Amino acid sequence: MSDVARAARLLREATRDLGVAELSRPVPSCPGWTVSDALTHVAENLAGDLAEAGLHPETADVLTAYELHAAELPRAEFQVLDMTLHAWDIGQALGRPVELGDADLDLLETFAMAAGDRLRDDDAFRPVPAPAGADRPTRVLAAYGRTP
Repeated sequence: MSDVARAARLLREATRDLGVAELSRPVPSCPGWTVSDALTHVAENLAGDLAEAGLHPETADVLTAYELHAAELPRAEFQVLDMTLHAWDIGQALGRPVELGDADLDLLETFAMAAGDRLRDDDAFRPVPAPAGADRPTRVLAAYGRTP
C-alpha cells in the first residue's frame, strides 16, 4: 500500500460515520480548530495541489482524486504527513483513537529528522517533550507537538 493510500485510509477511518454535530468539536492538538477546520484544511491543500498541477478530476471526492493522481504531484510527501497527523488529530477529538502503524511512524520520523530545526519554527508542529519511557507512537507524535 502506498503512503498516500495509507494516509487516506487513516483519514477515512477517523471520519467514518461522522455526524454534523461532531464537526464543531474542538481539536485539542490544533488550538482554535474544530474537526471541520481540520478537514477543510486537508481538503483545501489536496485540491490546491491538484489544481496547481492542472488536474481537474471528475470526482468531487478530493481524497479519492488525490490518491489517483498522487504520483504526478510534487508535494505528495508533505500531504501524506498532513493527512496522517490530522487523521490522528481528528481521531483524538472524536474519541476514536487512530492507531499509527510502523510504516506511518517511519514516515513521520524520517520527515521530522530531515526537517530538523525547521520543524521547531513551525507553530503547527512545534515539538513537545515525550515522557520518559514513552512508547514509539508517543515519542514520534511529540516531535510534531502532539500528546496522546
